[in-house]
Amino acid sequence: MSAKGYTTGGIMAPNIVLFLTDQLRRDALGCYGNEICQTPNLDQLAEEGVRFDQAYTTSPVCSPARASLMSGLYPHNHGVMLNTHIAPAWNRGLSTDVPTFSRLLKEAGYVLDYAGKWHVHQDIGPEEYGFDRHKMGRGGRGKIVPGTELTVEFPGSSFPVAGTGEMSPEEYKTWTVTDCGIEMLRERAGGDKPFFLRIDATAPHFANIVPEPYASMYDPKSIPPWPNFDESFEGKPAAHLRKHREWNLQDKDWAWWRQVVAKYYGDVSLIDTCVGRMLDAIRECGIEDNTIFLFSTDHGDATGSHKHFEKSGTMYDEVFRIPLLMKVPGGVSRNVSQFVRLMDLMPTFVEWGGGKLPDGLDARSLVPLVNGDDPGDWADSVYCESHGEVWGYSSQRMVRTEKWKYVYTPHDLDELYDLEADPAEMNNRIDDPMCADVLENMKGRLLGWNDATNDMFQWHWVRFNFPEPIAP
Repeated sequence: MSAKGYTTGGIMAPNIVLFLTDQLRRDALGCYGNEICQTPNLDQLAEEGVRFDQAYTTSPVCSPARASLMSGLYPHNHGVMLNTHIAPAWNRGLSTDVPTFSRLLKEAGYVLDYAGKWHVHQDIGPEEYGFDRHKMGRGGRGKIVPGTELTVEFPGSSFPVAGTGEMSPEEYKTWTVTDCGIEMLRERAGGDKPFFLRIDATAPHFANIVPEPYASMYDPKSIPPWPNFDESFEGKPAAHLRKHREWNLQDKDWAWWRQVVAKYYGDVSLIDTCVGRMLDAIRECGIEDNTIFLFSTDHGDATGSHKHFEKSGTMYDEVFRIPLLMKVPGGVSRNVSQFVRLMDLMPTFVEWGGGKLPDGLDARSLVPLVNGDDPGDWADSVYCESHGEVWGYSSQRMVRTEKWKYVYTPHDLDELYDLEADPAEMNNRIDDPMCADVLENMKGRLLGWNDATNDMFQWHWVRFNFPEPIAP
């Protein structure tokens, strides 16, 4: 049975379970090509379900990306353009006047539970957006085993970014949040209403203070450098080198970074274990035949790519291209090659649940793609934005096709990458006369997305520097 069949013929609408992570690189998963990091449960999910090969976040930082997931809008339309906890933030969070999938599902008859990280509003929680319950889960990362910490040093200060944790896996935050989710799942499984359950882990966001046996699961010496680790910053925006220097990474060679990546991989494998626990609970409750399960993340992470730490400030694929996996009961296993965005889950959830979608969404339901259809008007590019983590640092836009990526940075050098010849995004072709026609086309695409989403290019003297818009 396809997903769209659940709301017809008197069959109860499907339960929906979303397992979301924080700052997960797509290429850390085996099902996306990693040959070192062990993710057997996610690999099986990809094999049996739907794997999206071209999924992207709308923003490289948590609050804007998560607000887009809730609302189906780009950050410039929902208003959460920065992380809400870093002053001066643009605002305190997503307005309760903005329609969200959670409220729309509630109106359609769902009960909704939330376990774990929120980060959509500083003052109010998921209950104000339609969720019935929110549990944070106990535990954390805990103390570091002395002598295992990896630190970044600043003048007068330092902080750990990775190490071995003293606590057991069962005390670790990812595990305890999964415990909350499983508890909520079991309580809802026997009910007479469909439920939506969201589990939000804070991992593998740094610091990767990982418990054993996951902390020692990977030998750092077995981890080769990222294809784009040897970044020279030549021909790149000045902000890229500045970011490298502001994090004081000048003396961090691959011998240091591979130790960080080993702990990061340990965090990812622990997440995979918890995904397996959640899938087991669904089966044990006897609701597998009417429960849709999804896995994704809010955004990616540099983790040493381009000699960078964290995520904001660049628009590389390591940060914007994300994993997206799902399993729909009765569905066919397939890989989806079309461009999709994390925020497209908003109308997807509502359509699965039989709710009514509001007008004016930027997002588009993924149900046709999940069901194997190929809409002829699906966009052959994707549009993303960034406003930095701290207000005033940067504002960028990016349009990406299968072959090309163009990054518009009004205060710095633009970027153009041939992704077929240069998938690691090392050679900026923005000033290459051989790419003049490509650049013209990509700038037209960027302006087309701008107009389609009511974005920033409204003044005539800005538009004078662009070609005619190409609609997505």
